Amino acid sequence: MPDWFLVLTLIVVGFILLLIELFIIPGFGIVGISGLTFLGIASYIAYTRLSPLMGILISIGSLIIIFISLKLFPKTAIWKKLKLNKVESKEEGFSHSENLDYLIGKEGVAITPLRPSGSAKIEGKRFDVTTEGIFLENDTKIKVIKIEGNRIVVREERKR
Repeated sequence: MPDWFLVLTLIVVGFILLLIELFIIPGFGIVGISGLTFLGIASYIAYTRLSPLMGILISIGSLIIIFISLKLFPKTAIWKKLKLNKVESKEEGFSHSENLDYLIGKEGVAITPLRPSGSAKIEGKRFDVTTEGIFLENDTKIKVIKIEGNRIVVREERKR
């Protein structure tokens, strides 16, 4: 088999493997790495067996084709089917966590030992809570002192 035919075959197989990885198999795994490896081997064979200039041209050409493909891919119909076009907004009911700010200052009772996290009943509802590092026994009266995202931080409620 002539060297130029081997180089051409490796380039075509490399690009086919990259396309399979891009369109069929999710992620970047063995198929994508194999495609890049075939392109690298093609460049190496072209450089050593054909001429250094040919190896450099194939390397640069492969990089240009990959770059152009990545630039054009977002404009294709396949990308439009894969991409989420709708924004998940709070107004439409999408929320990453429940707003728990209304619990600040509320009192409750630890229903499990808090070491430093556990469960507490606040306003008749069970919540997962965390202390500031202090261990509390169950049936201890607690007070919500702050909310950090979906984390409820409590402190022992001292009698006055």
